[in-house]
Amino acid sequence: MEHPFLHKRFSRLGISFPFFIAPMVGLSHVAFRELIRFYTPKNLRVICYTEMLSTRRIPNEKLETTEGLKTSENECDFIPQLLGNDEKYIAPSIEKLMTKVPFGFDINMGCPVSHTLKHNWGVRLMGDINYAASVVKTVKKHSPVPVSVKLRGGADKVEDPAYLFDFTSALEQNGADFITIHARTRAQKHKGDANWNLVGEVRNKLSIPVIANGNIQTSADAIQVIQHFGCDGAMIARAACARPWILWQIAEDLGLNACISNELLPLQKAPRSQSDEAKEYGKACLIFLSLLEKYSQDEQYILERFRFFVATGCRWFQFGHYYWKTCCSAKNIEHLRRVVTEFNEKFQNNMYERINMI
Repeated sequence: MEHPFLHKRFSRLGISFPFFIAPMVGLSHVAFRELIRFYTPKNLRVICYTEMLSTRRIPNEKLETTEGLKTSENECDFIPQLLGNDEKYIAPSIEKLMTKVPFGFDINMGCPVSHTLKHNWGVRLMGDINYAASVVKTVKKHSPVPVSVKLRGGADKVEDPAYLFDFTSALEQNGADFITIHARTRAQKHKGDANWNLVGEVRNKLSIPVIANGNIQTSADAIQVIQHFGCDGAMIARAACARPWILWQIAEDLGLNACISNELLPLQKAPRSQSDEAKEYGKACLIFLSLLEKYSQDEQYILERFRFFVATGCRWFQFGHYYWKTCCSAKNIEHLRRVVTEFNEKFQNNMYERINMI
């Protein structure tokens, strides 16, 4: 069942639930993607992105042991996000990743971090329309599955709608099947409000689907960018670390069949109140820790990924900073499990609906 206001541009790609989980460095690994699916109704086809993957490294990495390349058993609705611009690296990277049967491939044209910019990767690709379009053409040449691009609302400090229209049109003409716009400029990074209206304007000038990303913190936000701003989809990023059940909330709010059949999850409906979301967050952290152990034997890696997950999501909670400090005090996995359990039992760590993004 599809809600009547959802746009149809994604239909040709087999996507009827146009809500996505973003590629986030250090976060969008296999354990996090499985946590999201744990809280997602099984009848929904939900696409999660991997974290950013360097095409210079992929050809020489092992799919089974490289942390960023691991997938869960039979995972197919995922999109590896590629960082790169050179065909001699892009082609073998795609060939290798195709053995994992991904839904598609995404090209990163939005990362503002300096080490990506020096290689003419990330948001720097937005500085040259023809060059960026050639990268899309190259990926499309080697990919038998859909190709998307994630970019920013502005490559510099100020948005330039006319340039953005020209830029995205060139991506479309060179084979992009859909695009995601992080509706902040390069200078904003992850801070402040996102210009969802700009995304809607771009969408109206293209024929391919356009997804809005940036400052989408609640189910209402995700639905609003489609219903009121005319975007074809919504992509949730950091808020999913605090609210991994957000897709469940969206499905309920759209009146879709949102039952979750999971013996480990006794809830009949998605948590909603400050206290209920806080309680579930505590449980979700323990589930996440178990998933990290499932996919990695590197204790230091597990501790680092868990702390980063908490550092990202804890901002939505009343005692979030103290919780993060408590988790950082743990010396090993069993100690971490104990301190998380004890914190959950001792504190009512109420959740805020929205925060100021920093």
